[in-house]
Amino acid sequence: MKGNILGIFFTMLSGVLIALIVIAYGRSDRQEPEFRFSALNLMYDSTTTESDLIAGINAYDSRDGDLTNRIVVEKVVLNREAETAVVYYAVADYSGNVTKQSRVFPADIKDIEGETEEETLEEMYPNLSFGDSGEMYSSAEGSSASLDEEY
Repeated sequence: MKGNILGIFFTMLSGVLIALIVIAYGRSDRQEPEFRFSALNLMYDSTTTESDLIAGINAYDSRDGDLTNRIVVEKVVLNREAETAVVYYAVADYSGNVTKQSRVFPADIKDIEGETEEETLEEMYPNLSFGDSGEMYSSAEGSSASLDEEY
């Protein structure tokens, strides 16, 4: 008889716990926030900051309200052929629901990548100059060598 009473008690307790879990799950926030983008005339270049990229974007959640201050820039991917930058954004609400979106900006690839290879070589070797015939002239030594020669 004692075993039956304990069995009935634990069965009722399990039922109450299941009911509480179902109620808590039903009240939990499972809806992710949403982004709202405004038109933005921005050229992505070497001086562009994260705050420049976030300008014109708002995030809202049905329970938490305005989440604009929680927006982060996840990454920026450059497309050199199309001369664009794809910026990936993310925002999470206070319940942990995450939304991710991307936005495409025109990019100044030359500015981002810096100077060309020839300019870099000239900076690395200031005493080296290139002639029209492909010969290197060193102003420090006064000698020349052909670029086609193997060393």
